Amino acid sequence: MITERDYQRKHLRAPFKNSVLYVDDNFAFKARAVNISEGGMLLDQVPHFPEPGHSAPLMISLPQYPLFKNFSLERLKSFNDEILRPKVIRLNCEVIRKFGESNAIDEVFSTKVGAKFLDLNTATKKVISSYVDVFAGNLIYLQILLDNMNSDDEGLEKVRELSKILSYDPDMKISQLRKEIHHDYKSLQWL
Repeated sequence: MITERDYQRKHLRAPFKNSVLYVDDNFAFKARAVNISEGGMLLDQVPHFPEPGHSAPLMISLPQYPLFKNFSLERLKSFNDEILRPKVIRLNCEVIRKFGESNAIDEVFSTKVGAKFLDLNTATKKVISSYVDVFAGNLIYLQILLDNMNSDDEGLEKVRELSKILSYDPDMKISQLRKEIHHDYKSLQWL
């Protein structure tokens, strides 16, 4: 029996706000990633990207976060990204969509690119899938912390610390943080 999915995406995606490197015409470029899935990623601040139909080698340093749900406030405060052993993955991708262009002039200033991954091997798929799954779990935990913030003496501090670890602005107003986290949660599957 085949069941219908109630979401639009083929692959779950998670926020990934780090720099990535890619090559085109023997030049190396740097862009900022917005999110990642097994199928591809959204890039921002893209100075140049090969046209659709042409692939580009891409290098990503993907952090390997633990699940934070059992971390005390002290352990969250002492957490340091430098203790993570990121997985560096190399793969090929091609542009499937450019955002913000409606004419030839806009195309020059387009800074967002949706790229799909080409011919991923099993090990690379597993690394990306693990990142997305763990990030999703941590995002759900952050939502729970936000919902229960007033009933926990350390609630606000935990929210701020975990937000910082997950690359959200820790000084953002709680209402704005809640909105961003809700958007990112919905984006995992449904948007």
